[in-house]
Amino acid sequence: MWMQREDVRVRVLNALYWDLAVPRHRLNVDVENGWVTVSGMVDLPYQRTCAESDARSVPGVVGVTNLIRLASAQRTKPQPEERVQIHH
Repeated sequence: MWMQREDVRVRVLNALYWDLAVPRHRLNVDVENGWVTVSGMVDLPYQRTCAESDARSVPGVVGVTNLIRLASAQRTKPQPEERVQIHH
């Protein structure tokens, strides 16, 4: 069973690797009974969607849980040092 799980995991990682829209170095993949969980952080919503689609396309994947977060969702308000002040 471990070998099958690891085989699916490697195939999902390979699919992510070849998708240039996905920042693969920022994602994690776990597999349990054919169910893939993709987690990590991306910058844009379409990257999140692409990663999920890539995982779903791999043979042996039963389903996908997408726990990928958007980097912009981490900070909704600018930090004090990031605010731009205009002096006249």
